[in-house]
Amino acid sequence: MRQWAWIVVAAALAGCAKEEAAPRTESRPRVRVCALTPGLTFEDAAVVQGSVRTKFTAAVASRLPGTVDEVLADEGDVVKAGQPLFQVDRVNLENQVAIAKDDQAVARAAREEALAAQAEAEAAHAKAETDATRFRRLYNESRSVTKDAWEKAELQLRSAAAALARAKAAVATADAKILQAATALRIAEKNLADSRGLAPFDGVITQKLQDRGDYVGAGTPIFMLDDPRVRELCLTLTADRYADVAVGKTLVAADFGQELPVTYKAPTVNPLTRTFELRAVTKPDPAVAPGMLCGARIVFARRTGFGLPAGAVALRGGREVAFVVGDDGVVVAVEAKRGASAGGMVEILNPEAFEGKRVVAEGMLLLNPGDAVQAVE
Repeated sequence: MRQWAWIVVAAALAGCAKEEAAPRTESRPRVRVCALTPGLTFEDAAVVQGSVRTKFTAAVASRLPGTVDEVLADEGDVVKAGQPLFQVDRVNLENQVAIAKDDQAVARAAREEALAAQAEAEAAHAKAETDATRFRRLYNESRSVTKDAWEKAELQLRSAAAALARAKAAVATADAKILQAATALRIAEKNLADSRGLAPFDGVITQKLQDRGDYVGAGTPIFMLDDPRVRELCLTLTADRYADVAVGKTLVAADFGQELPVTYKAPTVNPLTRTFELRAVTKPDPAVAPGMLCGARIVFARRTGFGLPAGAVALRGGREVAFVVGDDGVVVAVEAKRGASAGGMVEILNPEAFEGKRVVAEGMLLLNPGDAVQAVE
C-alpha cells in the first residue's frame, strides 16, 4: 500500500511539472489577422458638390426700346429656331420704313433735276466755247470785232465752265443723297426686323418676364429659353488640383449613376475663392433636371493594386507601418507605403513586404512591436 501511494504522488508531481513547462498561449491577446489582398481598384479622387444646368440658355431680349405689341409664346412652350416670340412697337417702325422709302424717292427725283441742270449747263458751255472761238479768230485775223467783244466772249466761256462744274457737283451730291437714303432705308428695315424677337435655337420657354403692353428698353429680357436636350454637370474644384484635370480624360462619377468625361475646364482660377470650374455633359436621364444639386467624385487616376484594411496601417515613430505576426506569435512593425484608399481598404505600394504574411487587421493601436499575440483568421 505504501509503495502504491508513493507512485501516485510521483505521478501527480510529474503532471504538475509538465503543465508548468507548457506555453501559456491563453494569456496572449487575440487579434484578427488578414493577408494582402490583390486585384483591388483604387482611385485618386476628390468628392465635390455641383449642380445640373442646360448647356444652352438664352435671355431673348428686345433689341429696341418700345411697347410690346404681341407676345407669341408662353412658359412651357416648345419652340423652334427662328420662330417669332414677340413684337415690339411695330406700327412706329413700319412708319419709319415708309418715311425712309419716301426720302429715297425724293433723292432720286433730286438727281433727275440735277442731271437736267447739268445738261443745260453743258449746252450753255458748248455755245460759249463756240462763241469764244469765233470771236478769237475774227479778232486775230481781220479785226472785225473789237477786243472788248472778244474778252466778253472769253468771260462768258469761263462763266459757262463754272456753271457746268456746279451742275456736275449737284449731280454728285444727288448721288450721295440717294446712297444716304438707301442706307437710312436699310436701317429702318433692320429696326423693323429686330422688333420681332426670334428664338435663337430649338428649346423650351422657361420664363416669361414681360407681357403685352409693357414698355421695354433695348436689351430688356422678355423670355428665358433653355435647350433641354444638352445638360451639363457644373462643379468647382480647389486650385491645387488644377494640373490634375485633363479635358476628355478626367472622369466625373455623379451621384445619379453616370460616369462622364470632363468636357470643359476653366482657363483661369478665381482669385478670391482659389477654385476653378469644370463641366461634364450628361447623358439623357428623365430623373435629372436642370437646377438639381448633385454630388460627384472627380476621378484623377484609377489603377489596380494590392491592399490592406485601413485599420491595419497607422503612424508609428513618424512612419506608416503595419504589424506582421511571425510564426512565434510575436508582432513586427513593417513599413507600409500607403497609396490611395477605396472602400475601407488602403493601397500598399510595397506589396512585396507583406506577401505571404499575416497582418494585424484590427487592434494594432493596442500593440507594440515585440508583443506576443494569438492570431485569429
